Amino acid sequence: MRHACLPVFLASSLLVPSWAQEAAPKRPWSDKAALSYVAVGGNASSQSLGFSNEYKYLWTDATFAFNAGGVRVSTTTIDRTASGPSLGAATVVETRTTKTSTETYYANLRYDHNITDRLQWFGAAGWERNIPAGLEARMTGLGGLGYWWIKADRTKFFTDAGVGYTKENLVFRPAGTDDRFATFRVGAKFEKKLFDTSTFTSELSISDSFKDSQNYLGVWRNALTTSLSSRLALKVGYDMTYKNKPAFVGVPVVQTPVSTPPVILGEVPFQLKKTDTVFTTSLVITF
Repeated sequence: MRHACLPVFLASSLLVPSWAQEAAPKRPWSDKAALSYVAVGGNASSQSLGFSNEYKYLWTDATFAFNAGGVRVSTTTIDRTASGPSLGAATVVETRTTKTSTETYYANLRYDHNITDRLQWFGAAGWERNIPAGLEARMTGLGGLGYWWIKADRTKFFTDAGVGYTKENLVFRPAGTDDRFATFRVGAKFEKKLFDTSTFTSELSISDSFKDSQNYLGVWRNALTTSLSSRLALKVGYDMTYKNKPAFVGVPVVQTPVSTPPVILGEVPFQLKKTDTVFTTSLVITF
């Protein structure tokens, strides 16, 4: 009798309207992961890998966020030489050299706590690595206030300002370089839902040193995200970084006339460019 009642119970449960079923409680956390990969092989060889992850935890009056990501591009150059007693008996030798042209990684923590519905205080910490730009590591700590100017469903605009401390580990450090200093930062974030499935975001931050006002740094991140399903989305991003006083790299000095093997006298500093840009296309997975 007990087994005979089981199909009836299952059938009746399936006939219950969706509005009558108890809604699952909304979870307090969200996580989005993005990944892009491009590989070229054969006569040319290169690999490009980009990834990012955005984790957020919400309370009734506070938010915790953790963001991490990176971009790495390696290119293999092919040099060919030939030698032999004649053209018909020549031997071709192929030499491949792989070099990392782009290597950028970052990780950020931030905690925001509401003072009012629009005003909040925050604490943040960040780490960044950019070898081609001469930066082994940059570590920052920051605290300040933020304000929501627009907080609608389709449009959001937020600004913040804070003070903190920055420590840099440089790939090449010329004498007299200041790599530890107190900083202040101002930032703005704009978010606009263009269509039901597309969202544009733009985030700008400008930081400067209290010791040297010319040592300012600007970071501008833009992204357009289009949902493909409830779990998948396509994201196109463009980031630009401007450092008014860029880092240095060391360039080896070869003694002349050049001997075999060459004699390296040492390194001289060479200042890098002020502007770096990164364009990415990636697939976003929402958990």
